[in-house]
Amino acid sequence: MTTLLGMDTYSPTPGTALRALRNEAGMTLEEVAREAGVSATHLSRVETGAKQATPQWIGAVAEAIAKRLQGIRDLQSEKVPA
Repeated sequence: MTTLLGMDTYSPTPGTALRALRNEAGMTLEEVAREAGVSATHLSRVETGAKQATPQWIGAVAEAIAKRLQGIRDLQSEKVPA
């Protein structure tokens, strides 16, 4: 059985959830890091579970990804049906 974002029913870590969202947004580690003002190396380590992150750090990264996802949704809603 799958859940949000097609992940299995296991409890995702913040890092695996961020990676899934980043992939859904089509963003690279470098793009997210630049937008969030964090290190791409640290982001990679959080995604793989090698490092922990503060709630504020996770929030900054999630916000950077959310902006891209919202932009994609806005573009999709502006498309005129053929």
